Amino acid sequence: MDGVAEQKMEKREPMAGINDEFEKMYRENFDDIYGFVYHQIRHRQMAEDITQDTFYAALTLGEEFLRHPKQRAWLAVTAQNKMYELYRKMKYWAAEPLEEVYHELAVYDPNYEATELELAALAIISEEEWNLMKDYYLQGITARELAEMAGITENNLRVRLSRLKGKLRKDITR
Repeated sequence: MDGVAEQKMEKREPMAGINDEFEKMYRENFDDIYGFVYHQIRHRQMAEDITQDTFYAALTLGEEFLRHPKQRAWLAVTAQNKMYELYRKMKYWAAEPLEEVYHELAVYDPNYEATELELAALAIISEEEWNLMKDYYLQGITARELAEMAGITENNLRVRLSRLKGKLRKDITR
């Protein structure tokens, strides 16, 4: 074997070890980090993206990350930071009127205002909460019917609706 081939072998061996260690760490922690993120944002695709970004950040650190004494804690904090970053972006997007970004949508979509309202609301509350608000305020389903479907008392449902309305009012008017 010539000297160049030996140098290439030497360079690949440490990286192969890092990849094996990283893959093991990934398999051991993926479900926990994904579950943590999903529990916070309740959106499958966004949770997958944030989890992927978190592990990518760890991979870019390479050996430095693998030597970290508390890898799982580092991953959780990084995932939390990635979620905050997403929330900041979503609030910016929600504050920007759609017609400035997609003028064609405002012209051609008869449901433009409903779409803009929904995007703004989903930047603040979960999809489940938004569906509850739509069912009550837009679809006209009674509080009694919604409470029965949710398996809660009517009073509890009214309190939830009131809190959601207040949260939307507070965050949208900022």
